[in-house]
Amino acid sequence: MAQTVDRDRLGAWLLKCNPTAWDLRGFLDSGERRLTSWSVRPGYRSALMAPGDRVLFWVSGDGRQGFARGLWGHGRVAAEAEPWSEGDQGFWRAADGHHAIQARVELDVALLEEPVTDAELRAAGVRDLEVQRQPFAANPSWVSRDQLGVVADLLPPWPAPAPGSPPAVPTHPEDAAHPEDAARHENMRRAAR
Repeated sequence: MAQTVDRDRLGAWLLKCNPTAWDLRGFLDSGERRLTSWSVRPGYRSALMAPGDRVLFWVSGDGRQGFARGLWGHGRVAAEAEPWSEGDQGFWRAADGHHAIQARVELDVALLEEPVTDAELRAAGVRDLEVQRQPFAANPSWVSRDQLGVVADLLPPWPAPAPGSPPAVPTHPEDAAHPEDAARHENMRRAAR
């Protein structure tokens, strides 16, 4: 059974991409290097997603699509999850793949130059991520603060927001650059309860 996530234990949301269902290669070949939205399952987890929350982007599969399983991007949630219906096929491989979308979350996620593979995570002692234990669970998955502390050491610095993106809202006290940000963070945590 999946662990219940709450804002006090949340380190980052983790959104999964299956390259056999969504054409990540086509997306990259089009010149894109940032994700601006992703589909999520409606429910308590997607309702907890808030602007400024950290996000990790995980590519699943067995590598036959040319993508090693692991972390391929990181960034922040840009807006709360919302009901959504895809209007066109986009990068979905199946002609009707987009019809299953019921909700999405806007993001600002920069794709990494080189992924942090599942093998690298396991070699660093990260063997208990929800996505490693339950790879077929719906989006969003999550990473605890403790897990993120280890994972973050394997990642490049967290990206700055893209031009035109909303500013990152600190969701962890360690993100706060100024004392007033820490106070705002604490008020946001209280409001989320």
